[in-house]
Order: sequence, then structure tokens, then C-alpha cells
Amino acid sequence: MTFLAAQQRLAASTFNRRYAALRSFVRWCQQQGWLEEDPLVGLERRPQARSRPRAVDPEQVEAAQRSMRDVRDRALFWLMYDGGLRCHEALAINLEDIDWTERAIRIQGKGDRTREMFFSRRVSRYLDDYLKRRGEPTVGPLFITARRARSPRLADLTADGHARLSYRQADTLWKKYTPGWDLHQLRHTAISARAAQGYTEIEL
Repeated sequence: MTFLAAQQRLAASTFNRRYAALRSFVRWCQQQGWLEEDPLVGLERRPQARSRPRAVDPEQVEAAQRSMRDVRDRALFWLMYDGGLRCHEALAINLEDIDWTERAIRIQGKGDRTREMFFSRRVSRYLDDYLKRRGEPTVGPLFITARRARSPRLADLTADGHARLSYRQADTLWKKYTPGWDLHQLRHTAISARAAQGYTEIEL
């Protein structure tokens, strides 16, 4: 009871996950004969708002991306859409990870697993435009902040003092171009669009 009362400030989804875990623990204790009464009587799950759809209309997503004039933003979000990348995966890319001849990028995915992603000619063109604006660097973070950093981690600092773009910054940029969509929806839309085009489960 005291534990759950202290969780009231949390989001409903987090509260309900902890409530479910505690409910299972209480039930197990009762089966062992360690508890006779249910200490959770009177407590219930909190109502949750319906989650937004994971995928949205691909045509709307592509229209939003075509409206982007900033060369960095356009390159970032088209790359994510082109490869169905998680935002963290795109932001972790270093220039050394890119094979321009094969139009391939070494991606560091979940669980520290590495995979190869191939990108389209359009994305290659957008990346070229972006890197030309940056003076065509060859090492360091691919996507960086527009302003020089005050105190970034040294590993994420370019030679001219810019830091790697963060997830929070990318999310803010994405919302500037879209009607409240989040970055997860960009990835799910990309995957759904490819499924509709006949991609196999392994390819997806």
C-alpha cells in the first residue's frame, strides 16, 4: 500500500505495470500461506488514455518530409524513414560507419548487435547536401547540433566544437514538422509501408 501510494505521481502506464507486478507477488505469497488478507484491497489500476496508432499514413509522412528545407533535418529523417531506423540508431552513426561506394551504413542496434543498412540514391543526395554544408568532414558524428556545444562528452565532439545531436533535440525537430507525431511512429510507418509493398518478415 505504502509503495503504491508513493507511485501516484508516475504516469498511469508505469503505475499499472508496478501494480500488476505487486498483484502477482501478493497472489504468490497467498499461495505459499504467508498472507491471509489481500493488502491491495481498495487499490485499482489507473485509467490510461488510448495509445496513438503506431503507424500513420505514409503519404502524409512523406509530404511532411518533403517540406523540410534544413539540409540536416531532411537528411536525418529521410535516412530514418528509408531504413526504418530507431532514432538512437541514426544518431549514433559516425561518418566512419558509412560506405559511400556501396551506399551502406554499419548500424549499432539493440543489444550491441551490428547490422548493415543500405540507403537509397535520394538519401545519398540528401546526405551529400548536408555534409557539403558542414565542409565535407570524414570522421566523427554524422548528425550534429547547429550550435557549438558548451560541455559535451569529448567522444561526441567534432573538431570544430559541435556535439552529436541528442534524442531530445531530434524529437523536438520532428514535432516542428509534424502534427504531434512521435519518432516511434516514423519508424513504424516506414516498416508498415514496406510490408504493404510485399517485403518479407526477414527483410523487415
